[in-house]
Amino acid sequence: MDETHPTVKDELPEAELLQFKESFETFNRIINNLQRQYLSLEKQYSEQGRRLEEINHELRLTIAVNREITSFLTSILTSLTSGVVAVDQSGVISHFNPAAERITGITGAHALGQKYDEVISARSGGRFSALDTTLSGAQFDSEEKVLLDRSGEEIPVSVSTSLLTDGEGQPCGAVEIFFDLTKIKRLEDEVTRVKTLAALGEMAATVAHEVRNPLGGIGGFAALLRRELEGDEAKTRLVDKIITGVNILNQTVTALLDYTRGEQLNLRSVPVARLIEDCVEYERVDQENAQPAVDLAVDIPDRGLQVTCDPILMRQVLHNLLRNSREAMPQGGRVTIKAYETPMGQSQGGTSSAVCIEVIDTGEGIPIDIRDKIFRPFFSTKQKHNGAGLGLASVWKTVQSHGGEITIDSEVGTGATFRIILPANHTNAEGRA
Repeated sequence: MDETHPTVKDELPEAELLQFKESFETFNRIINNLQRQYLSLEKQYSEQGRRLEEINHELRLTIAVNREITSFLTSILTSLTSGVVAVDQSGVISHFNPAAERITGITGAHALGQKYDEVISARSGGRFSALDTTLSGAQFDSEEKVLLDRSGEEIPVSVSTSLLTDGEGQPCGAVEIFFDLTKIKRLEDEVTRVKTLAALGEMAATVAHEVRNPLGGIGGFAALLRRELEGDEAKTRLVDKIITGVNILNQTVTALLDYTRGEQLNLRSVPVARLIEDCVEYERVDQENAQPAVDLAVDIPDRGLQVTCDPILMRQVLHNLLRNSREAMPQGGRVTIKAYETPMGQSQGGTSSAVCIEVIDTGEGIPIDIRDKIFRPFFSTKQKHNGAGLGLASVWKTVQSHGGEITIDSEVGTGATFRIILPANHTNAEGRA
């Protein structure tokens, strides 16, 4: 008997074959549908990938632009001469530029992340600040206040503030911009001095005529009266007081006339050492018998220093400063005169040289609230004096006429340092004060 392999047709009923055929066709349809969906998804994926690459490219460009803008703004804030302080809604400092560090003497590392009112303090005008703007919403424009740096020195500044907002326009802090008014205040003081000098000049001639002439008559009659009263000590003493008062008034008028008179500057090159030592020698002779004694010292490392000045007027300047220092030490002390070369500033040829002369005493010192007033005419801290209050005013005038400047550093109880800076070369100086 021959053996043969059975076929599907032989083994499966026709109904099952039909069902198998339908299942196979269904399977094919599903496969075809999945294939179409796969192709569609592949197309969408490719499109999304392309779009994502475009977005990434745009994002990279935006980040690069933002980085450039941030760098540019940071460069602007860094190079600004005005201080910039920003705070958040809680009053914490979030930005503190280099100019703010320079003006206040506070480092950014110390200020950032700290409460505004724990870092920055003011003697007056303290409410004009980024902190107040944050809390109240009030904005300020060009208001003046006086900051205190870390050493307690006062710094006058002009302040403007503004609210900061986020992307939705909601307040997120405030910014404060301030600039140092010290130089402007100094120029205002100089303008005031010049105006005062002009007014005194107009008044001087009238004073000389209306006051000096009667004073001469009073002094003459008082001298005659004293001669008549010789032998009567009580009455002579009263007449002497009249004569002393007349002499003081005469000295005041003379000082006023000298102060308002335009000086002819006789400029020439003078060795600084000789100029100072002549004044010191005269001062030593002048106070030989004075009590208490004042120790005078000279410190001039460079004996070859030369300065172009009017030696007569400059000696008067040094005499005034030495006398002022001596009177500031009623219990005695030490006065040191130093001289050295120092840069003065920028000129067409670069940094010009200058000579600095310092008169340093160990006296009572000058309170900070009157330090800016001591060079004003008729201002004096001495309760009993026979002068006209023009000594330091004359010093300021003479130094200015030489194209120089005079400043003072002082601390109450430790003494004062008067610092004169004169150009080492004075070829362009004018001939008149």
